Amino acid sequence: MLTVGAILKEPVSTVVRFVEWYAAQGAGCIVLCFDDPEDPAIELLSGREDVIAIRATPEFWEGLGTTANERFTKRQNLAMGHVYRNIPEGGWFLNVDSDELLFLEGRTIAEEVAKQPASCRALRFLPAEHIQSPDDPDRLYFRLPQKGWVQRSIYGDLAQAVKPRHGLMGHTVGKSVTRTGLSPVKVRQHWIEDQGGPIEGATLSADEGAYLFHFVDQGYEVWRNKIRWRLSSRGFRLPMRLEIEKRMEGPEPEAALRDLYDCLHVFNEERLAQMERGGALRSWTRAELGLTNPGWPPSH
Repeated sequence: MLTVGAILKEPVSTVVRFVEWYAAQGAGCIVLCFDDPEDPAIELLSGREDVIAIRATPEFWEGLGTTANERFTKRQNLAMGHVYRNIPEGGWFLNVDSDELLFLEGRTIAEEVAKQPASCRALRFLPAEHIQSPDDPDRLYFRLPQKGWVQRSIYGDLAQAVKPRHGLMGHTVGKSVTRTGLSPVKVRQHWIEDQGGPIEGATLSADEGAYLFHFVDQGYEVWRNKIRWRLSSRGFRLPMRLEIEKRMEGPEPEAALRDLYDCLHVFNEERLAQMERGGALRSWTRAELGLTNPGWPPSH
């Protein structure tokens, strides 16, 4: 059986979308750890037999040896480690964030893991980042990691700032689905590791029709409001951090930051074509993906 786990604090609509997506992907169990123990989605999902809701109360965190005030990534790893240890042996576990939807062309995740040989302990899936396309709102566009010349053609003077993440704004390493029952192991954000490090297995990418859709962009207001926090928490690599700080210290910081955001996240037909020529663009209609709400993902 495939079990999907996540710790989240999101609007109810986001939680429901997450559950419906992974249920359609063949997940027999979806374990949600709610950072807000009174989250209204808990009651809404209470009738679903395939969903286990964990209220992240102070007592829950105390039982894991931490508190609700600990940094999020540490709590995330502890919570998902708790989930993994309680899954019966013989299945698979996928740990993802609420803004990550794993998609495989022509098959479900459950079908993919079911056909793996007994020697395979993990599969890693690489990210494809959603980008805004105001000229074509009926399609969802996703960028893949880009070669240097592609970055230069798309981002111009910002190419050096996006280089460390190969033109992506979020993580580049992807997420792993791992066999259950392995011990002793530690659950990390992107994989599960044993004493020898990350548990290795095959890596599936766009070449195999596999995409970890990452909806890292949640609109300009969210991006702008999180800048100072991300600067203080090393959320940006050094070249991008220096670029942001330069703009914040300039004569018109708000206009400069908005210009930066638009360059990184909003793509017209010409820039989409540049990325497609570089082999770093994929797209589907909203209907093809079953994501038909025109108000989501958030726009600029």
